[in-house]
Amino acid sequence: MSPPVVFQYQRALDQFRREGRERPLLKRMSELISLLDLTTTLSAGLPGSEVLDAALLIVLGELQAGRGALLVRTEAGFRVTAARGLAPGAPEEIAEGPETAVFRGAAASAEGPLEAFGFDVVCPVEKGGRVIALIGLGPRAEGRAYGEEEEAFLWSVAACAATPIENGLIHQELERVNQRLSLKVFQLRNLFEISRELTASLDEDEIRNLTTATLMGQLLASRCAVYLPGPGGLALVHGRGMRADADAAPVPEAAARPVLDGLSGAVDVASLPEGALRSRLAATRMALVVPLSTGGRAEGLVAVGERVSGKPFGEEDREIASTLVRQAAAALESVRLHRMRLEKQRQDRELQIAREIQQSLFPASWPDIPGFEVSAGSRSCHEVGGDHYDVIPLAGGRFALAIADVSGKGTPASILMASVHASLRALAGTTRPAGLMERLNGFLFESTQANKYVTLFYGELDPEEGELVYVNAGHVPPYHRRPDGGRARLTAGGPALGLLEGASFEEGCLRLHVGDVVAMVTDGATEAASPTEQEFGDEGVFAALDAGWRGTAGGALAGLFGAVDAWAGPAGCADDLTALVLKAL
Repeated sequence: MSPPVVFQYQRALDQFRREGRERPLLKRMSELISLLDLTTTLSAGLPGSEVLDAALLIVLGELQAGRGALLVRTEAGFRVTAARGLAPGAPEEIAEGPETAVFRGAAASAEGPLEAFGFDVVCPVEKGGRVIALIGLGPRAEGRAYGEEEEAFLWSVAACAATPIENGLIHQELERVNQRLSLKVFQLRNLFEISRELTASLDEDEIRNLTTATLMGQLLASRCAVYLPGPGGLALVHGRGMRADADAAPVPEAAARPVLDGLSGAVDVASLPEGALRSRLAATRMALVVPLSTGGRAEGLVAVGERVSGKPFGEEDREIASTLVRQAAAALESVRLHRMRLEKQRQDRELQIAREIQQSLFPASWPDIPGFEVSAGSRSCHEVGGDHYDVIPLAGGRFALAIADVSGKGTPASILMASVHASLRALAGTTRPAGLMERLNGFLFESTQANKYVTLFYGELDPEEGELVYVNAGHVPPYHRRPDGGRARLTAGGPALGLLEGASFEEGCLRLHVGDVVAMVTDGATEAASPTEQEFGDEGVFAALDAGWRGTAGGALAGLFGAVDAWAGPAGCADDLTALVLKAL
């Protein structure tokens, strides 16, 4: 069986080439066969490096060139995709290429970025008016020159290769897009997992550690640190991969605050304003900073060190860093709010304990005092007050009446008042009122802080004699209102309890007659301020007693409270209000 015709022509062409003869017809047939081989090769699949290398060999074989290369367009210029016979120093990529489709002859081959390849001819491959590749060929065998026929062949090669090469470029671009999308999906999945871990933790150190470790892993960075404001300024609170001497003095607030206020996202350290913060970060070889913001204001920053590879951070890296630090900031804010909730719960528990202590100190019921009527009440301006009152039955049918005001508020004040209440209950009736005050003052002076004290009015009532023996220890002097309109104050006594060691006290004695009213109040009544900042004062208390003395003790008490409320107006109280009213029947 005879060989196919195309093979017979190919053998004839090879014979003519060996003999150095080329007939025009046979030469055209050789070029057509080469173009056919080229088209078949390029159509075998998406042109990768092996396919393009085979296509280049076909062109070199047809034109009998000793070296050549195919350069395909990239984002930055043109890259050598297939090559044969290039010099060892030839570049792998050039930054730019011809912008127009021109065939370059030997006279122009030494110009521009293609000079290092040593091409005699360069033919652009165009698609849609855009150069997508370059075919470069070196000298032909036996010193033969490139002529019009070779130029026409190269243009045909360029036309045949344009569509496959463009398809290859599109495929490569799709692969790059897919890779970027896959990377994005991977990063988002990681960020989601990290976000779950961050929000699940209530430990600030654990959150900072996870943040810095993740940033170093995601960005392939050498070190990472967290800086937060402290007493001395912006200070390093957590670091990974840092040198032992990196914990330097804080950056003063005046130097750090303008920089923090100017940060809206991740930026390079080199772009920060000149100053102490930039110098500190540069000294520790930090390359990227991300603001750590809470409530829309940067309170600190996260600094990322240089990459192990030495490459700069890109826009995607900054986006990843900003997203992760935002999640960390949200987690740290959650920890802060959780701590505030716990503190609020603790305070609420303390206030509840203080309320229970305070309420337990007040008498559950009033004793029956022959010939007298007593009524008392206390209103705390805040959750817990420091006021107290008590009526204590004594031996011989006598009764002790007390009203007190403890410095301070809250649980400490209620605990101190509980101590005073217990001491009064234990000591009442065992000695004269003045001696009782001296003993109570010594106890409080020894057992309380210097800034803690108690004002106390203490009196012992003998109902049969109608006599009240009292001591006023720094308290608001009680108000005595007689039926004829006469007024007096019960001032005999001494200083507040717990202030002076060895203080002595003077006793006072008041004989009560029918219709007499004694109102014992705390400074919450006398110092109650009106909307015009005027105090209720002594005159206000006496005016209230003038209006209510004819009624019961309870009525007089209610009238006094009502008068104080009306005086204070919508602003309400500024201090605890407590009063005890005694009326002789």
